[in-house]
Amino acid sequence: MEAWRRLWEDLRIGYLDEDILDVLIEIFLRPWSYPKSSCSGRITVIDAAYPWAKDETMTVFKKHGRVGYEEIEGVLAKPWAHRLWLSVQGPIYHVYTASLEEARELLAAAREAGFKHSGVMVLGEAPLVELRTGVRADMLLADGDRVLVDREALHRMVDVANEVLARAKERNRRLLEALRRRRPGSLWGPAVEKARRLGLL
Repeated sequence: MEAWRRLWEDLRIGYLDEDILDVLIEIFLRPWSYPKSSCSGRITVIDAAYPWAKDETMTVFKKHGRVGYEEIEGVLAKPWAHRLWLSVQGPIYHVYTASLEEARELLAAAREAGFKHSGVMVLGEAPLVELRTGVRADMLLADGDRVLVDREALHRMVDVANEVLARAKERNRRLLEALRRRRPGSLWGPAVEKARRLGLL
């Protein structure tokens, strides 16, 4: 119940990525699963030596929807420490389950929906499943003290980033459909009531 209450609190304060509210409710409908942290897909600009680096990495821009050229131009007008990368990342869900059997059900739905890089992250009493697509793009914008792209190239890169993000978010719709096809016979009561009010059942 705590995770369920947190979902609506996050929505109220604007922290929740609303694009995937229907997917999160669908996961909550399952009596043996609940999502912990999730993202519908996003475009970021990161200041790092490499886009996959963890140490000495700073996210200087983040958006879960389409970006405009002027937003990225604004980032390039500010100082940076290493390299600036325009990065697109697909959706990701972390879901706790009551059993490995439930984890298998979620993974089957995820792989059907194109979340090919999904798996069990943590084994234990409540296995933690990560649902992740392979959708990603990383484009180098600046290195050292130089911006590497002119205005025309930057516009094209932003167009591509928005195109990749749209394809990434399409996987959320496919995941929702796959989960609906695998609904268990009995659903979790509080989520059922909310889903009905929102027209999701």
